[in-house]
Amino acid sequence: MNKWRPRILAVDDDPTQLDLLARGLALEGFDVATREGPIGLTSLVRSFQPDIALVDIHIPTMRGDRIIELIRSVAGPDTKYFVISSCSEAELRLCALETNAHGWISKGSGMSQIALRLKTALAAHRRIRARGDSANET
Repeated sequence: MNKWRPRILAVDDDPTQLDLLARGLALEGFDVATREGPIGLTSLVRSFQPDIALVDIHIPTMRGDRIIELIRSVAGPDTKYFVISSCSEAELRLCALETNAHGWISKGSGMSQIALRLKTALAAHRRIRARGDSANET
């Protein structure tokens, strides 16, 4: 029996960070695709159809807010967005608000904490969607 695994797209210019995220999130039950920048990103999004895009806000080749816009242009409507960075919590919160992201994650967070935040966002969305589907049936 195939168990559904949430799909995470991680975008970061640091290959070590991407490797840590990919390995850690896979162990936490996610399917993970990674990209170091915007080249080839739209093709990957179309084929992978992520449930969550986790985007570093400080990528030299293209700012994180622009990468989120790029992903939004081809991703499904239910895709959730999280910004990630090693900058201050205040800067992360502001960036999340400015990009209309669903949340933010500090690169200093442990993998179990990152996984919990992502799973919580997905579960909340499923509950809201289930309530909407129930209301449409009546």
